[in-house]
Amino acid sequence: MAGLEEAMLLSQIDAANHIVLIVHQNPDADSLGGACAFYSHLLRGDKKVTLFCASKGVDPNLAFLPWFDKITDRFPQGADLMISFDCANRDRLGCEASLPLINIDHHRSNDLFGTINLVNTAAISTTELLYDFFIANDIKINGKMALSLYAGLLDDSKCFSSAACSSKVFALAHDLIKLGADHAVCVEWMYRRRSLASLRLRAILLKEMQLHADGALALFEVTTRHLEQSGATLYECKQVLEEALELATVRAALMQIEHPQGEVRISLQTDGTVDASSIMALSGGGGHINRAGTRIERSDKTVLDEIIQRIKKELM
Repeated sequence: MAGLEEAMLLSQIDAANHIVLIVHQNPDADSLGGACAFYSHLLRGDKKVTLFCASKGVDPNLAFLPWFDKITDRFPQGADLMISFDCANRDRLGCEASLPLINIDHHRSNDLFGTINLVNTAAISTTELLYDFFIANDIKINGKMALSLYAGLLDDSKCFSSAACSSKVFALAHDLIKLGADHAVCVEWMYRRRSLASLRLRAILLKEMQLHADGALALFEVTTRHLEQSGATLYECKQVLEEALELATVRAALMQIEHPQGEVRISLQTDGTVDASSIMALSGGGGHINRAGTRIERSDKTVLDEIIQRIKKELM
């Protein structure tokens, strides 16, 4: 992270009166956790702050995060600065406001869409980047901020099971717990609370799972019928992907989700053998090496076929 970028960021915040913190559509704990930590920080100053998400609903398993009840899907009037968290491209913001924008992220696929870009691709999560930013600028991290930052770290490290976990990651976790983060609360909400609907959907998807490339690729197709039968939400679909990777032969798991609004969301998780980010980038998406996604039109089966063939080729 460049010192100049940080100085410009602090100057923009000082000059602003109404700041909108933006999480990406269908936010995960890293995006929302980062925004909640910054929300807590900004409340110390004489600023008006709005926490915005374009999605109509947010994963209820993130309701333990502070300021969850402050999320709104209505972009406010009169704002003069936006800050986005964990967004690799502007499309994921879900808003068209023409305001100065601070882009805080860690994705390799980030296209530096902000007026100011605080992007560190070496960070395992956006909340790790934010922790470093707070420490470097002598910004005190209170308990709510520590919990928010820890949630993002836990999510993007896959509960500290990712190969990207380093001694720095564990040292960061240690520091955040000392500052007030509650590991047990994060794990309980993020990994142990499942609805009956999600279990029903899991049973359907595992039964219909297809294996390709000698069992190295698992394919899942989620239709609106599946969601209606189970009562599950879009948030509850992707839990099955990680379970598929637990199979001895599976190195990549791909899910296509038929969205009620007419698009298809594609999610890819891998064990690192296949670069998920590079594959999703071919169709305008992005993410991480082992977790990425994109969106396509429901009628565009060619793109999906190309993605599957690319994955199979890399698994050979």
